[in-house]
Amino acid sequence: MKFFSYLGIILFLLAGCKNTEKVVIEKKLKPIGVKRVVRMVNENELKFSTLWVKKVSLTLNNDNRVVSIRGMYKLKKDSIIQVSAQKLTVPVGKLELGTDSFRIVYHIDKVVMSGLIQQISDYIGYDIDYQTIQAILSNQMQSLKPDQKENQFKDYVCDIEENMYKISSVRERRFRKFEANEGRYERFMQRKDEQHMVKQDIFVDPDIFVVRKEIFHDLSSDRIITIEFSAFQPVGVKWFPGKIHLSLSGREKLDIEVELSKVSIDDEIDFGFSIPSKYKREALKKNNN
Repeated sequence: MKFFSYLGIILFLLAGCKNTEKVVIEKKLKPIGVKRVVRMVNENELKFSTLWVKKVSLTLNNDNRVVSIRGMYKLKKDSIIQVSAQKLTVPVGKLELGTDSFRIVYHIDKVVMSGLIQQISDYIGYDIDYQTIQAILSNQMQSLKPDQKENQFKDYVCDIEENMYKISSVRERRFRKFEANEGRYERFMQRKDEQHMVKQDIFVDPDIFVVRKEIFHDLSSDRIITIEFSAFQPVGVKWFPGKIHLSLSGREKLDIEVELSKVSIDDEIDFGFSIPSKYKREALKKNNN
């Protein structure tokens, strides 16, 4: 049970909830380019210096072992993310992420863990960084931001799928060639000098231009992470998801459901993070499963 409590606290950052609740009304969408979709998403995403989600309900299902946690998280943009969790009225633990480091306080066993974010990547078996986690928790588009670079989006393509705009990092035709020909994939990886390649699909709502779904397909391991955002609610003049659903498929399966409420931005927030002096220090060991 201790392992799942640790995992619940860490994966709290990768938030998840129920399937997208958008009512799909079929309509003819006009094809538009990647650059325009990215620009519209960035114009419509929530703008903030601090973000505070005061009520979070998380359910984690790992091989039919279910853990339910309540808590909150707060975020200082490009600086700090803090998460706290409790079961019923009993504090379970809390986590703080800096741009390259983390600290975890686990109250049940009176344990403190700290280190570099790369250790979390090794632990869960996926490459993550501060910006990725911040983007998920604030429903912002990962990886893609409009700037002045020429041909910035040359490696991306925009299609229409599920009545939404879908931005892909690898064209479907090319992706299917990789799936069908292992030798072709190996030669491509050698040219790219990469250990693995992840195909990323970003689904954008064509009406309010928010990110509704992201799919990450690791071609080297055939593992797929799907993150769905739904139940959008107004925060000021922008929209923010009330639900997120994260699922992992492949050799191992994981399902995370989270409901978010009482969202506020730019409040005066205390980002203090106390660590009890009597708690023992432990290392976050690499997950070899």
